[in-house]
Amino acid sequence: MFNKIKKVTQLRKIFLLMLLGGMPVLSVAQVFPVCPILTNVNVDARRSLMVTEVNVVRRAISLREVMDKLVDDSGIAGLNRRRLWAQWWDTQNAGPGLGLGANCDDRTDPLGNPTLNGFPLDCPRNEGSEVSSNPFDPSQPGFYYPIALVNRLDLAPEDGSNCGEYRAIFARDPAAGDGRNFLIFEAKLPNPNPDCGIDGCRGIATFWAKLSRVNDPATRARMLHSFYFEGLPAQGVSPVIDVRNFGPGAGQIRTNQFMSGPNSQEWQLREFKLALLQTQPQGRQSLQFVPVSTKTTPWGELFSEQFNSPLTVPFMRHYITQVDELDARNITQLAYAVPNQFNSGQSTEQLPSESDYLSHFNSSGLFSRAIQARLNRIGSNLTPDETVKRARTQSCAGCHELSNNDALGNGLVWPSSLGFVHIHEQLTEQINGTDHFRISPALADVFLPHRERIFESYLGSDCQSCPQPLISGGNADEGLSIISVLVDDGVNPLASQLESLDATLKFGWPSDTLGGPAQTH
Repeated sequence: MFNKIKKVTQLRKIFLLMLLGGMPVLSVAQVFPVCPILTNVNVDARRSLMVTEVNVVRRAISLREVMDKLVDDSGIAGLNRRRLWAQWWDTQNAGPGLGLGANCDDRTDPLGNPTLNGFPLDCPRNEGSEVSSNPFDPSQPGFYYPIALVNRLDLAPEDGSNCGEYRAIFARDPAAGDGRNFLIFEAKLPNPNPDCGIDGCRGIATFWAKLSRVNDPATRARMLHSFYFEGLPAQGVSPVIDVRNFGPGAGQIRTNQFMSGPNSQEWQLREFKLALLQTQPQGRQSLQFVPVSTKTTPWGELFSEQFNSPLTVPFMRHYITQVDELDARNITQLAYAVPNQFNSGQSTEQLPSESDYLSHFNSSGLFSRAIQARLNRIGSNLTPDETVKRARTQSCAGCHELSNNDALGNGLVWPSSLGFVHIHEQLTEQINGTDHFRISPALADVFLPHRERIFESYLGSDCQSCPQPLISGGNADEGLSIISVLVDDGVNPLASQLESLDATLKFGWPSDTLGGPAQTH
C-alpha cells in the first residue's frame, strides 16, 4: 500500500512541477528510473558544445523558423514574423515609431534625455532602420544567417533549477554594406524532471554528447533542428525555441550592434526579453520584445565618487562585498554579483564610453582606499585598479573587446576576442576538412576547454536513479496560459515590471553553476 501511495504522490508532484515550471501539461505514459551514465567520456567540443560548422548550422536552423515558432507559440491572431521583427527593432527608434510597442525614448530623465533602468540610453540607434528590412530572404540585403549553435550546460545551477542555456546566433549579411549586427537567442531550458535535481538534465547532455559520434553533417543538422524546434519529447524536454524560454524567469535575447546610418556608429550590446502584454486587465494581448538592462554591466560612472546619483554610494558599498569573488585564481572562475538597480541599458565597446570603468575610477580616492582595506583583510595582493579591470571583464563590452589582453593581477591575462565578436561571421577556419565560422582565442584556448571539462565530468559522474516522466504529444501553445501577463498601462515601465518578475521567479537559485560562479558570458 505504501508503494502505491508513493507512486500516486509522485505522479501528482510531476504534474505540479510541470505547471509551476511553465511546461505544457502533456500525457504521462509511465514513470521509470533513469540515470544514464557514460564512461570514458571524450566529446568533440566543436560538435557537442560549440557548433559553428557552416554546413551544419545553415541546415539546422534559420531565423525565419525561429520567428515563426515564437509567433505560433504566442497564439496571437494577426501576428506574423515581419510584424514581430518590426516591433523588435522599433525599440531602437524614438517615439511614436510604428506604434507596435516600446520606443527608446519612452522613459526620460528630468532633462528629457532617454533612459533605461534610470541610466542614459543612446537613442535613436541606426539599427532602428531594420524595421523595414526583410531578414528572412537570402536574396535580400540584410539577410540574417546562422553562425553558431551553442550548448551551455555549464550554466545550469548546481541544484538543477534549470538545465543551462542553449543558444542560436545569427549574423547580418555583410554584403548589405551598412554595418554588422548579431542576434543571440539564449534559451534557458527547464529541467524536465526537477525531482532529480541536476541529474534531471542528463537526457539533454546525452543528446549533445551523441553529436560527437555522428560523422555525417546532414544527420547532425537534422538532430539539432529537431532538438531546437521539437525538444526531446520522449524525455519531457521542451524545444529550445519556445517563447517561454526567453521570458520572465528564463533566458534572454542579446544583440551586438554596429550598423551605420544617420546616427553615431558605436559598437554596442543590448538585451531583450519576450513578454505577453496587454493595455488593460481584460484587453487584447500582444507578444513583444522588451528592452531590459544588460546584466553584470553597471553604469560606469558608479565607479566615480563624483557621480551625483543616489545609487553611487550603495553601489560602492556593494562592490566592496564582491572583492572576494573578484580575487579568483583563474580566468574561468571570475565573476561577481551586480544587483539590477545598478545595471545599464547598454554596453558600449568603443572608447571613451560609460563601459570603461577605469576611466571613471579614482585610484587614489576614498573608494579605492576602501577596496584596498578589503583586499588587505582577505590577504590579496591585487590592487584596487586590478579589481576594477576584473569587474570590466564581466561586462558585455569588456568580454567582447575592452578587456582584450588586460593584465588582471596575479598573472592572469584576459584572453582576446576577434575584435568585438567571439564568432566571426565573415571568417572561416578548416577543422577536419570542413569550414567552420572562426571562434576567438578566448573561446578556443580558455572557455571552450573549460566547458568541455565540465560537460565530460557531468556525464561521467555518478548519479541517483530517480523517477522520470515519459512525455509524448502536446502543443507548446497549451502552456502559455500560465505565463504572467504584464499590463502596459503607460505608467509603470514594462522593463521594470519584467525585471521584477524575472527576479522573483529566479529567487533562491544557487549562485554557483556546474561551471563555477554564475556568469553572464
